[in-house]
Amino acid sequence: MTDSYTFTPESSAMLLIDHQVGTMQLIKTIPLEVVKRNTLALAKTAKILGMPIVLTSSQEENVQGPLMKVL
Repeated sequence: MTDSYTFTPESSAMLLIDHQVGTMQLIKTIPLEVVKRNTLALAKTAKILGMPIVLTSSQEENVQGPLMKVL
């Protein structure tokens, strides 16, 4: 027997890790505008659903820089 679990906004959170301007410059596989658009879509979806959004950052004073302004 397997347990099933339904994700709900009340039992979930959106975690966006290190979406910082310097870190974004390291992405070489897809255009930066696509990354920004997809990240914003995820954040907006979480907000619409009433889901908590957790943003992380590191070394903001160094190479990684601040979080993307759109966030």
